[in-house]
Amino acid sequence: MQTSTESSTKKFNTIVVGAGSAGVGVGVVLKKMGVDYVILEKDEVGSSFRKWPKESRLISPSFTGNFFNMPDLNAISPETSPAFNLRTEHPTGIEYAHYLDVVSYHYKLKIHHDVDVWTVSKNESGFTLFTNEGNYEAKYLIWAAGEYQYPKRKSFEGSEFCTHFSDVASFSNLEGEERVVIGGYESGFDTAINLIKAGKKATIIDSSNYLEMVSSDSSYALSPFTRDRIDGIFDHLKYYDNTRVVSVELDKDKYSVITSDGEVLESKHKPINCTGFDTSISLVKDLFNHNEKYPLVNEVDESTKTENLFLVGPQVKHRNALFCFIYKYRQRFAIVAREIAKRENLSSEVLSEVVEEYKSKNFFLDDLSCCDDECLC
Repeated sequence: MQTSTESSTKKFNTIVVGAGSAGVGVGVVLKKMGVDYVILEKDEVGSSFRKWPKESRLISPSFTGNFFNMPDLNAISPETSPAFNLRTEHPTGIEYAHYLDVVSYHYKLKIHHDVDVWTVSKNESGFTLFTNEGNYEAKYLIWAAGEYQYPKRKSFEGSEFCTHFSDVASFSNLEGEERVVIGGYESGFDTAINLIKAGKKATIIDSSNYLEMVSSDSSYALSPFTRDRIDGIFDHLKYYDNTRVVSVELDKDKYSVITSDGEVLESKHKPINCTGFDTSISLVKDLFNHNEKYPLVNEVDESTKTENLFLVGPQVKHRNALFCFIYKYRQRFAIVAREIAKRENLSSEVLSEVVEEYKSKNFFLDDLSCCDDECLC
């Protein structure tokens, strides 16, 4: 006799968790290859992008080069272009979420909305996902949850007295004429730039020195888009480099930011915490081996600890290369999808056609020797 729990269990060959740029992108390839899949999303398509501050934009530029086999850097499938769809070079979060919506609709992706994954268990037959909408089962699991929903809030003592970057709806709507910004990478400089553009004063406390840091890998250096914007506001910016925040204190209506240099910066308003985001794999953390904070994956981005568990998105890392931007991690979508399709013995002719399409458009990077290279100039 079948129990009510068993009868309500939804079964698929492959489950993708997350309908952001990674989840939608890999969903397109799975559908093209004929894999039985579903994408589980606890909110809307592109929900993390929808929560960005109003003024924030993608730092990689969009341009319509698909006609010449040079796809838009922010595209998640070879035939689409945010620049063409949105007619802007650096989309806002809301605009980019609209692009993801259009892609999902165009490809008629199978997405189950308002499904919140609570826990995941692994057994001999595959994975069981326990959710607010009942149980889901699958042989393969692709983890594509974004990082923005996991803000790093406890990077220093007294961080509870700060506003995290992810909690800012609009910089222009923040009260007061000045703010201390803690953190000097992309979100820190984006915050300062937009504060100054809104007529406010900004102070950045950078634990490194990102203004002087140079690297051929965009994962470790400020983008040209950010540097161009910094040039326009630098005279109005106070910048402390190689200085770590030890603590933040609140005394009545005054905030004190105490640095590793012993300096105390005072403000009438909450400092803005721009120290980044935690891992997006908290629910399946124990199903991965880890090296420092990064999950370990093999050459097809499968967990080295758990068979048939794959990772797509900004936490994929191979040797020295972190695939953290869309134009990098999209090159691994077809590799993951092809591996699942091959294990299921799906049509080799279809797989070859899809792989060739993705290779020809620079959407398929399987030669990981690039992960050790540096640009010469």
